Amino acid sequence: MKNILLFITLVSITNTSIANDLYRAPSPGDSGTYFILNSEKNDEGVHTLLTSRVGKDNAYTDFTKLKVNCNSQQYMELAGGSEDGVKKKPSKLLKDWSKSKWTPIVAGSSKFDLVRHVCNKK
Repeated sequence: MKNILLFITLVSITNTSIANDLYRAPSPGDSGTYFILNSEKNDEGVHTLLTSRVGKDNAYTDFTKLKVNCNSQQYMELAGGSEDGVKKKPSKLLKDWSKSKWTPIVAGSSKFDLVRHVCNKK
């Protein structure tokens, strides 16, 4: 049942995708390129996001579905997966990570950049 709900959520997210929103470019310490593919905000100010990370030499794309709480500056990963090559949206069902917990951001990390980018947008 969880897989069916996750698939329905994934389909609805990818059907309403916004243009790729770059939030972290490659750097000497991390050759990945990070994008927000979809962002929805609820009444409590919590954002639900679908993000991607395109790996070095476009060898793979990692997808992560997560929530960001701007008030607490924390995030929670809900699902994820990886596919070969560059992909604009997942073509496979994301693996359920719903047992994850709210996590504080760490300065310098990709999640730090993501939370700052999402929460600083007007």
